[in-house]
Amino acid sequence: MANNVEVEFQPVALSVLLNRLGLQQRGQVQKYFDTMVAKNLQPYVSFKSGTQEKSILTSLVAGSGEVHIDVPYAEYQAYSKRIHKRVGKRGTQPFERMVADRKDYMLNELATECRRVSQWIQLIV
Repeated sequence: MANNVEVEFQPVALSVLLNRLGLQQRGQVQKYFDTMVAKNLQPYVSFKSGTQEKSILTSLVAGSGEVHIDVPYAEYQAYSKRIHKRVGKRGTQPFERMVADRKDYMLNELATECRRVSQWIQLIV
């Protein structure tokens, strides 16, 4: 004997869904991701006096979706074709190298945070 099951779905706006998961712009997950990128980027930027490294966290607006190195010479040091030396992790193209090295770790951390926020939101809704 066959059992028939009917499922009725209520339409949900994408913004409501993103909000419930904490994924909206300037949401909890975006703030966590911005901070995580900033902290993981610090060991990759050029370091002489530490100004570039410190400026990453001081100029961070968590939730904006952007991480800045707020010193005037940062772009030149990061992307100049004339600078080729690297000391350990530090050197040219810091963001690209950080992503190549830390992508899997960061995705796992982000997934864990998404699950945590989602569970927390389900408790209060």
